[in-house]
Amino acid sequence: MKNIKNIIVPTDFSVTSRNAYHYAKRLAITLDATITVLHVNQYFMPIDEVAIGSISEDEVTKMSEEAMNAFVVDEDGIDHWKMIKHRVKTSVMKGDLVPLLVEMSKQSDTDVIVMGMTGMQDFIGKVIGSASLDVSNKAHCPVILVPRDAKWHKIDKVMYASNYNSTTPKMIGNITDFALALNAGVHFIHVEDSSKDYKNKVAEIIWAELFSAADTPALSFEIHTISGGDKIDELNNYAHKHHINMMVFMSKHRTFWQNLVHSSVTENIALSTEIPMMVMHLDD
Repeated sequence: MKNIKNIIVPTDFSVTSRNAYHYAKRLAITLDATITVLHVNQYFMPIDEVAIGSISEDEVTKMSEEAMNAFVVDEDGIDHWKMIKHRVKTSVMKGDLVPLLVEMSKQSDTDVIVMGMTGMQDFIGKVIGSASLDVSNKAHCPVILVPRDAKWHKIDKVMYASNYNSTTPKMIGNITDFALALNAGVHFIHVEDSSKDYKNKVAEIIWAELFSAADTPALSFEIHTISGGDKIDELNNYAHKHHINMMVFMSKHRTFWQNLVHSSVTENIALSTEIPMMVMHLDD
């Protein structure tokens, strides 16, 4: 995983996206990175704007730029975590949020996208919150989903939940690079499948070689296995018991976390968890 030097944070000025901005800012300060705060003017016109008369595209862009500048000033004014001014950039674009973010994720200067994640109670109607899972499915860079009420805590414990398909030297290297940049320890949680064929494959894994291949002598890590029962509950319970600051999962650019658990269950954990989640992709 390459060093994180630029973080993209989309905002729709909601409470959810404001919280994600504060989280991203602290992460940027920790990693000595820059932030690009992005607002996307959707193609549709909100009802309240239609009611006050026709507004030209240039006027909408100007209003958005002014709102973006005010957003950064206002949010920084209530936060004692200060960033050097030139390390916070703003950008206003027009179009459809998800395709724009997916395209930006392919660019070399986009290292990670941080997005707010709404809970089940207010999932409908929030542009950023409702788009987060879609972006995490399709992006070509890591995506961090920040629950609406999640507060920044120093990331010193990362939980990487993996199955056979995502247990490779490359993926081990990616997550350990991230952990080392934050001086964090990693809890590698291996999620077992009950099938005989799966168990035979797992038995062939030489765990010591995987971790030695990552060449991370400074890494603090633990290895645990989860099998049987409700895997979602098991992972959530483990995270809370061990004070995990971030959960990390792998995806194959299809239904989020499809190879690990049923997609609808996964969406439930993403919509209900209080812990930020990072999604990486096996095929990037």
